[in-house]
Amino acid sequence: MDIKRILWATDGSGEAELALEYAKYLAKLTGAEIIGVHVIPLPVQLLFESLRDEDEEFREWQSKVERRVSDRFVEVRNELLHSGIKFDGVILKGIPSDKIREFSRLRKADIIVMGKQGHGLIESMMVGSETVKVLKSSHIPVLAAKRPEPGKEIKISSIVVPIDLADDNETALNCALDLAGMTGAGVTAVYALRLDMYAQDMPASALDIVIKQSVKELRERTEEIKAKYDSSHGAAVKGGIKTDVIHGLSPAISVANYASRNNADLIVINTHARTGLKRLVLGSVTERMIQESPCSVLSLRP
Repeated sequence: MDIKRILWATDGSGEAELALEYAKYLAKLTGAEIIGVHVIPLPVQLLFESLRDEDEEFREWQSKVERRVSDRFVEVRNELLHSGIKFDGVILKGIPSDKIREFSRLRKADIIVMGKQGHGLIESMMVGSETVKVLKSSHIPVLAAKRPEPGKEIKISSIVVPIDLADDNETALNCALDLAGMTGAGVTAVYALRLDMYAQDMPASALDIVIKQSVKELRERTEEIKAKYDSSHGAAVKGGIKTDVIHGLSPAISVANYASRNNADLIVINTHARTGLKRLVLGSVTERMIQESPCSVLSLRP
C-alpha cells in the first residue's frame, strides 16, 4: 500500500477534525502529503448559475462558509508546516460524494480519510450518507475515522481483518500486512460464521465440527496469503497473522464485538467480493460493520 497523497475530506464537523488526526498519523508514517477538500453541498436546483445569482441570501451564506473553511485550511497548513507535512486545501461546490470521488482521481490520491459521520442532517443518520456514498463509488481505499476511547492516542497497533472463506480475494489482508509493516501492528484474520435461526437446534457436536473445519480453512488461507506476501516483498512481516473463528446471527455485529473485546484500532474490510453471488453489497455487511464498529474502518475494493 503505497501512500503518497492523502485526501482529507472535511465538512467542518468534529468527526472530520478527527479524520485529520488520522491523516496526520499516516502522513508521518509514509511521508505523504495531505490534500484537504471541503465540498459546499448544493441542492440540485442551486447548481444552476441563474438561480444562485438571484439569491442574495444564498451568496452570503456561501461566502461565509468559504471564508471559514479557507481560514481553517490556512491554520492546518501552518500547523503541518512545522511537522514537515505538505498540505493543500481546496473548496469545491456540488454533491459532496461526487466531487470527492472526482477530485480524488484528479489529484491521484491514494487514500481518502473522512469521518464516519458529519454534522447537521448527516449526523442524525446511523452512518453519514456522504461517507457511505464515497465508500460505494471510490476506486481507492477509504478510512472512516472513529474517535478512540478517551485518553487513547491515535495509532494503529491492532488490526482485525474479516475473511470470507467462500471468496479467494486477498486484498484486505494484503493491505493489513502493508499497514503492519508501517506501524508494527498485530494482524488478526477473523472468520465470522453466520448462524441462521435454526442453528440453535443444531447439536453441539455438529456445530463444533463446523467450527473446527472453519478454523482449519482459515489458518490455511492466511498462511497461503502471507507466504505469497512475504515472497513478493522479499521479507517476512514480524508477528505473523493470528486467526480466530467467531459465530453469531450477524457477521457484522460479531466482528464489531470481537474488535471491541480485543481492543482493535482498525478493521480492514473489502466493500464487496469480485463477482457473482459472492458479491457483498455495501449497505449490508460492510455498511453495518461501519455502523457497529468501535474503531476506525478501512474499506477497499478487491
